[in-house]
Amino acid sequence: MKNTFAIFAFFFIASLSVFAQKTTVMIPKVDYKGHIYYEKKQIGSLNSKGGLDQNGKAVTKVDANGNIVDMNNKVIGKAPKNGTFVYYINGTEENYTIGKPTHTGMCEVKNAKGEVVMLLHNNYKQQAACAVHCLYENHCMPSDKMAEHKH
Repeated sequence: MKNTFAIFAFFFIASLSVFAQKTTVMIPKVDYKGHIYYEKKQIGSLNSKGGLDQNGKAVTKVDANGNIVDMNNKVIGKAPKNGTFVYYINGTEENYTIGKPTHTGMCEVKNAKGEVVMLLHNNYKQQAACAVHCLYENHCMPSDKMAEHKH
C-alpha cells in the first residue's frame, strides 16, 4: 500500500510541474556564426558588412558612418552606441538596447517596452539593426510567421 501511495504521489507531483511550466515564446536568435534562426530554422545571416536573407541575397549593409542602409541606400537604422541602437520603421524611430553578454556570448536585445525581441551573439552587435530589419521587414521571416511577428 505504501508503494502504491508513493507512486501516486510521485505522478501527482510530476504532473503539477508539467502544468506549471510556461509555454516558451520563440524569439529569433543570432548565433556566433551570424546565422539568424527562428523556430530552429535558419532564415538569414549576418556578416561584417550587413544582413543577408535565407537565399544569401544582401538586404542591408553598415555604411562608413555606422548607419544601417537597405539595398536602396535608404538609412533604416544606426549601429549601436553604448549598447543601444535605433531602427527606423514606417517613419518612426524605435530604440533597442543590447544587454551584456552571458558566458556563452549571447546578449538579449530589448525593445523600448523592455521586451526581449531577439538573442544576439556579442560578435554581431554592430549588425543588430540589420537583423531587426531582416526579421521585422519580412525579408527573411518565413511567410507564415510574418503577420504574427510584425510590430
